[in-house]
Amino acid sequence: MKEEEIIEKLQRLGLTKYESLAYITLLKLGPSKATDITKESGIPHTRVYDVLSSLHRKGFVDVMHGSPRLYKPVNPEVVLEKIKEDFIEDIENLKVAFLDLYREVHGEDLPEIWTIQGFDNTVERAEYVIRTANHEVLINTPFEFLKLLKGEIRARKDIVFVIISNFDEIPDWLKRDNIILARTGGAPWLMASWIIGDLNYALFFGALPRDRRREKFYSFWAKSPKIIQNYMHWFYTIYLDNSEIIKPLDYESLPKPLSLVNIRTLITVLKMAGMPRKAEIVGRMIDTKEKVTLDGTIVDYEYTPLTANITFKYNGNELKVGGIGSYFEDVEGEKFILLE
Repeated sequence: MKEEEIIEKLQRLGLTKYESLAYITLLKLGPSKATDITKESGIPHTRVYDVLSSLHRKGFVDVMHGSPRLYKPVNPEVVLEKIKEDFIEDIENLKVAFLDLYREVHGEDLPEIWTIQGFDNTVERAEYVIRTANHEVLINTPFEFLKLLKGEIRARKDIVFVIISNFDEIPDWLKRDNIILARTGGAPWLMASWIIGDLNYALFFGALPRDRRREKFYSFWAKSPKIIQNYMHWFYTIYLDNSEIIKPLDYESLPKPLSLVNIRTLITVLKMAGMPRKAEIVGRMIDTKEKVTLDGTIVDYEYTPLTANITFKYNGNELKVGGIGSYFEDVEGEKFILLE
C-alpha cells in the first residue's frame, strides 16, 4: 500500500495529516527526537511538539522522558485493535441510542425489511432463522428447498417445527417428536415460501429458480415483530388451515416446560396435546397495559380465520388470552409456557 493511501486511511480513523505523517515516520525511524521527525517528515518544527502530544493522547505514541526526550511508536497491532474495539463499542451504543429515539417517538421498534440477492444467500438466511430460533419455526416451502435445510432441522430438537410441503412420503429425518408435518392442500402453496423463526426473523420468496447458481434470485428478509406476527397469521390461515396434517406432534415425549410465542402455534399444539394444560402466560393486560405473568390452566380455545384465543383459568377467574395485537381479549399474550 502506498504511503498516501495509508495517510488517507489514518485520517479516516481520526488522525490529522501531520499526525499520520509523524506516526509513519516513527515506524520508519523507531524511537526518535522531535527534530529527527521534523527532518524526515517535513512537519514544521513549530507544529511537531503539538502533533506528538496529540498522538500520545490518542494512544499512538509513547514518550520516553530523558534528555533528549524521545518519542516511540506504539505497536500498530495494539493501537489498531484498541481503535477497533472502541469503534465497535461506539457503533453498538449508537444502535441502542437510535432505536431508543425511534421507540420514544413511534412506540415500537424500527421495522427492518431487506432484499436478499442470490439463491445461496437465501439458503444461508433460512438456515440462520432455524439456528437462532428459541421457541418455534414455521416453514412453508417445496420439498426441494426443504431438503437443503435438513442439517439445521436435524440439529434442533429443542424447538417446535410446523412444516408444510408437497410431501410424497415422510423422510426419516422429519420423523421427530418436535415436528408437525402437513401436506399441501387446496391453498396455492407454490405462490410463496415462508421460513419464520419466533417473532425475530422471517424469510419470504416466490418460485424456486430453475438454475440455483443464478444470482438473479431475490428473497425478502424481515425483522419486525408486528410484521412477522402478520406473516404468522397468514401462514396458518392461508396455508396450514388448508393443508392435511400427516404427522402430529408427540407432545408427551417433549421436554417441559415448552415455550411458544404464537397463539396459533399454541392452539395447534393443544389440539394434539389435549386439555386442560397447566401453563404460564407472559404478556400485558389489555385495559391497563400492565405487564403480567400468570400461572393457571388452559381449558379451552377459539380458533377461526379471524380469531385465535384461549380460555385461561387464573385465581378462580376465566380470562381470554390472545396473541400480540389483541384488543378483544383480557390479556395480550407474548409468551405461552406449557408446564406439563
